[in-house]
Amino acid sequence: MASSSSERDNARMFCWEQISRTNRLFRMSRVFASRNYADSLLPLYALFSVVEQISSTVSDVDVAISKLNWWRNEWLHKNRAESQHPLLRELTRTGAANSLPDESIAGLFDGAGYRLLATAPADLGALRNQCIEIYRPQLELELSVSGPQLAVDDFNPGLLARNGLVQLVRESTRGKEQGRFWWIPLNSLARHGVSREEITNSPESPNVANLMAEVLTEGIMWGEGRGDSPSATAIDYSPARHVFAISGLYARKLRSLVTTTPDQFIKGLARLTPSDLFGAWTCARRLR
Repeated sequence: MASSSSERDNARMFCWEQISRTNRLFRMSRVFASRNYADSLLPLYALFSVVEQISSTVSDVDVAISKLNWWRNEWLHKNRAESQHPLLRELTRTGAANSLPDESIAGLFDGAGYRLLATAPADLGALRNQCIEIYRPQLELELSVSGPQLAVDDFNPGLLARNGLVQLVRESTRGKEQGRFWWIPLNSLARHGVSREEITNSPESPNVANLMAEVLTEGIMWGEGRGDSPSATAIDYSPARHVFAISGLYARKLRSLVTTTPDQFIKGLARLTPSDLFGAWTCARRLR
């Protein structure tokens, strides 16, 4: 019994360690999750973190693809209940593994693989579409354990786009020097007279600051509208309270980054303040 408890504690610690490397906001947003599924969200967000780390920090594309394929095989082709990996063991222990659709898991891995080889979007509209596809499988997976009566189409697509943009920003703070900001639209670069390399090498340049402010401000605006103000709709979004809490935190972070430089993004994303907690509470309490 003691051994089982120790293994569970070690698995949970492993999950928290993964999340702390990419998305510290989860430590705050999880407070607003229903106790019925808060335990399941921990290993799920740890899985998101592991996949995000592969797509952003592994410099050799072949190695990164190999890592993604290992996870794909471990999830889709083996008996997860027999896995020795602490993350998968925790997904199984909490019951989340039984709820997660294989096609959404595959979409999570496919999206990470795509970003390893992605080409720059032509404009902000194309970037928006890419960001939606980044966040869609994550939302599908979260809803499968927390709000199965809700569907992705019940949410404002702009909310998906904004959350996907936050992930791209996070990945760029840890990414490889070459191609860190691959997702900045080509026409935005041309309009501001900025090369992709300048974003990394000259982050305090006025042209770089104006470029990033334009892209981030556009991303903030994507999230406004249906589904971002759930109290104004007839849909009961209460099972997705955590989705709105963490989405509210993402919006706050994007707003704070507008006035900073790219080299400060990593600090801005990691910083948690009492006002962030109040902001998450405000988003969560609007649910009926």
